[in-house]
Amino acid sequence: MLRRSLMLLVGCSAAALGLPSLIDTMNVGSGDAAVPAPPPARPRAARAPVAEPPATQSYHAQRGNQFFLPGTVNGTPVQFLLDTGATFVALTTADASRLGYDLTRLSWNKPMQTANGISHDAAVTLADVRLNRIIEYNVPAIIMRQGTMSLLGMSFLSRLRAWQISDGVLTIAS
Repeated sequence: MLRRSLMLLVGCSAAALGLPSLIDTMNVGSGDAAVPAPPPARPRAARAPVAEPPATQSYHAQRGNQFFLPGTVNGTPVQFLLDTGATFVALTTADASRLGYDLTRLSWNKPMQTANGISHDAAVTLADVRLNRIIEYNVPAIIMRQGTMSLLGMSFLSRLRAWQISDGVLTIAS
């Protein structure tokens, strides 16, 4: 009986290890629209913090009871405004240019409903978005044609283990 259990365990383990590669081969040609690749990431500075989950950070509300969060995208500093109503991380054209995106080559065909009406923005994928010790990879984002501040939206927040706002303090955990 012990021998059968051991053989079953070894067999299931081998099957489980091969399953991800089988699934990958099945997804070829799924028809997903291509999203421009991010510009090459800059080499990580030797003193840059490395994410070591779980990590928890807190931020205090600032002017207008809003949360302004310093972070990096692909190693480049970006100042974000927390926007829980934004579906995606949204970069200004100025921040996107600093990140190395060629704005003339982007496809500005992503319709987005904003407070000012419909805007046509460009969909991109960010290699990494980092807030101090919290980091997320391959984050869906948009580059906004209009906007004065980059937004930290739900395409980042929904990946976190937890986030909450209480008594003017935002707490996020990876």
